[in-house]
Amino acid sequence: MPSFPLPSLEYPVTRKYPGTLFTPISFGAAVAVLVFLTAVNVALAGYDTVPGLSSNFNVTQHHWYDKFLPEAAQTRPGTLCDPRLLGLGDTITTNNTLFQYTISSIDKANAGDSGFQYAGWTLDNCDITSLFVNANAQTIAMDITAVVACHSTPSQIAQGNDYAITIRADWSESTLPGHYGELLGAQKALNRRSASGVGPTSPSDPEAPGTVLHAVTSVSATDFAEFTFNMLSLPNSTFPNYFSFEADFPWCPAFLGPDAPCAAHLPSLNISSIFERVPSTVAGLQFDASQPVGPGNEPLMNNDTFGIISNVVQVAYATIRLDLGNRTPKNNFLLNTSLIESVIVKSFPQHTTSMPNESFLYSTLVGDGHYASAASLVPGSDSDSEDRSIANLLPLQMPGPALLGGVYLCRFQRAKSPGSAFIAVLVATLKGGEEAYRCEYVHGAFEVGEIYKSREI
Repeated sequence: MPSFPLPSLEYPVTRKYPGTLFTPISFGAAVAVLVFLTAVNVALAGYDTVPGLSSNFNVTQHHWYDKFLPEAAQTRPGTLCDPRLLGLGDTITTNNTLFQYTISSIDKANAGDSGFQYAGWTLDNCDITSLFVNANAQTIAMDITAVVACHSTPSQIAQGNDYAITIRADWSESTLPGHYGELLGAQKALNRRSASGVGPTSPSDPEAPGTVLHAVTSVSATDFAEFTFNMLSLPNSTFPNYFSFEADFPWCPAFLGPDAPCAAHLPSLNISSIFERVPSTVAGLQFDASQPVGPGNEPLMNNDTFGIISNVVQVAYATIRLDLGNRTPKNNFLLNTSLIESVIVKSFPQHTTSMPNESFLYSTLVGDGHYASAASLVPGSDSDSEDRSIANLLPLQMPGPALLGGVYLCRFQRAKSPGSAFIAVLVATLKGGEEAYRCEYVHGAFEVGEIYKSREI
């Protein structure tokens, strides 16, 4: 019969490690490794990544272990949140919330073929380029559209973020009681005034910009209504009962700096086209500045209409740039009150002695008390008070560069519950300790083997 070898029975033989320092060093190293692995695993396994919302794209999180990490490994602004994806027709606001804008065109997309991706940068590359105004004496209203162009800065282009979009703000002004104000900042100021019963008292008050916006836009509409009614009531009046115009501005975003030529000079009144109709005509007259001046294309703006048009343009230009965070005091009368005399038309032509000619806008800005009714246009003003202006709120103190308002989807680290954290850290530590023990065991065995070999030699 064939014989089958039986497996031999063996038992391990143990020996003490030679030397007196190896054992305490090994135990000390094991404890150090255990503490290190526990600390590391608390940071790695003791937290869950959870979705959250934030109004700040550059939000960061700070943990207890950040001081042990190099700066490059810590949470950096803009790494926790996803950019906002916007498209044609979307409504946006800035964090100053004075106006509400609509994306009217995406000339160069930075998200796919037709999308705009916004990642929390400041709006120092946006500026108003055009203003469109339709003033109708029959409805006692002015419809206004401000066009704003935003183009990527050279540094953004260098980072691969090349885009160009156009946004527009639309609103109307009227002195009629049934007209609802459409300006976001003005309505917020009025609502808070109604809730608290107190209006802003200083330029640093958070509600001061909205209050000033409401006042200057309202009184410019009052100027239009009052002056138009007075002019049309004159015998054989040739004052237009309807006029429409476009004003253009040089693109002068904040990133060019406050000393750029366009930012260091007062804005000029550049009316590129205008249409007007007087009661005695049906067709109306039109002027286009891009065409040669001649019969059928003659300048229409005169002394009667210049003041109304100029003040409306200057108010829109100053307030839009404030909302965009473009703080250039050299050409914004709301930031530099010394410019009021040179920017705002103080008085209009007086064709009769009973016809008031001082501008409501000028009176409200300087606080000369010329018009008592101006008090009703300033939220929080008392009809019995001598202060019937916004002079105490000027010059405005606007916060830092503007951002697009909105909410971002972010990923935050949240500590696990004590039980879950203990199990996760324990499992991760045991696994890491096992690997460390293997390495230490192999290294120890190798060292002992070398020692015994040297003794045998």
